[in-house]
Amino acid sequence: MKCNTCGNKYSDEFDFCPFCGAYPKKFCPKCFKEINDGGDVCSDCGTELLPFEGFKKYHDLKENALEYLDKDNFKKSTEYFERILEDWPQVEEVNFLLAENYAFLGEIDKSLRQYERLAEINPRYMGVYSRIAKIYIEKEEIEKAKEYLQKEHDAYPFENEHYIYSMHICFLEDDFEKANRILDRLFAIGPNEDELLIFKINNDLNLKLVEYDPELADLNERVKAYLEKNFNYSF
Repeated sequence: MKCNTCGNKYSDEFDFCPFCGAYPKKFCPKCFKEINDGGDVCSDCGTELLPFEGFKKYHDLKENALEYLDKDNFKKSTEYFERILEDWPQVEEVNFLLAENYAFLGEIDKSLRQYERLAEINPRYMGVYSRIAKIYIEKEEIEKAKEYLQKEHDAYPFENEHYIYSMHICFLEDDFEKANRILDRLFAIGPNEDELLIFKINNDLNLKLVEYDPELADLNERVKAYLEKNFNYSF
């Protein structure tokens, strides 16, 4: 066999390269990282390691998928992500990106199933319950959305995306006092104090039931634009 480190060939009788002492490269099919510590299982997750050659196929497919994604070619990118999951169905990042692609393509039910699949693989994947909740908001199934937002809050109380969606539900239900409490929470954790000030002013106006000042007439549109830009959120 050939050493991945120094390039010299040596007999399979050796567990490591007799020329440079390096162990053969392997990769973890769960963590998807390169490992050359001489072990047979991943030191992080305990998964059995596979030959490094298998990683190249994964790497090439993902590289193509991301290249098309960068070009906003979601259909072609989706094809490559689907091919990856045929061989490596447990890859969390690819499951997430595929769910995102389905959403961009307008295949909401497929997107929902993919997010749910990711939640089965890793119930603590940050943001997955928020994305599921977002879909249920779009489907106008508010109680289901609330259930998933609570799951996200329980797992990551300092993750700000689920507060954004919770605040939107408050607006839908005309519960501006609760929206104000959520805004106060967001001010404490981010994402951006200047932008949150827009939310705060907008909500205060709703809360006090006063008319908009002419200078603030475009606040709602600015809030929507901010959500769409920073949170892939559409009203």
